[in-house]
Amino acid sequence: MILGIEGVSCVGKTTLAAMLAPQLDQPAVIPCYFHASPDPTRLPAPEPFTADHQLANIAQFLEVEDLRLTQARQALADCRDVILDRTVDTLLAHAHAVGRMNGFDCDDQAQHTVTSRAVAMPDLTVVLTADPDVLARRARLRKGMPTIFYDRHFSEHFNAYFDHPLAPAVVRLDTTTGSPEELAARALDHISRHQAGEHPLQEAS
Repeated sequence: MILGIEGVSCVGKTTLAAMLAPQLDQPAVIPCYFHASPDPTRLPAPEPFTADHQLANIAQFLEVEDLRLTQARQALADCRDVILDRTVDTLLAHAHAVGRMNGFDCDDQAQHTVTSRAVAMPDLTVVLTADPDVLARRARLRKGMPTIFYDRHFSEHFNAYFDHPLAPAVVRLDTTTGSPEELAARALDHISRHQAGEHPLQEAS
């Protein structure tokens, strides 16, 4: 299976991926766009102020998605699971959030740009959320973290996008409290239920 892990920065995606990896079938853990890029310094700034700028940014990130898709296909061909640290839904959630914050709407064009090409699409996406104050405290420990990534309004709009994502199945998990082990156990329960064909997947925050 392909498992996507989503959420704004500092919410615990990479930690969860590491906790889940030993529990799945020799998974390939495919890093986020920043770490998957051959040259992260060439990636666009996080806050465009026009729709055209945002759409150009998505096109640039989709070049990195091509590399991630190749890795995912190889893992599946080797009968391994795949864990995606961020999915293409991240690109659309980001576009949705910065558009709402800066007075433009390119959601439809962004979705068309993404769906017009092959991408690594998860079977199930786990969307992590957390209290904005908690995210801000975590972000202060990361040198150089752009403030937009833990802005309360950005988080609200980013998370709202996942009410209607491209991913066929989504579950939200709140990481405000609890240990990484507890979060992994909750995620594994949802993964097992998804694989057993149980729907819908919901969990109260």
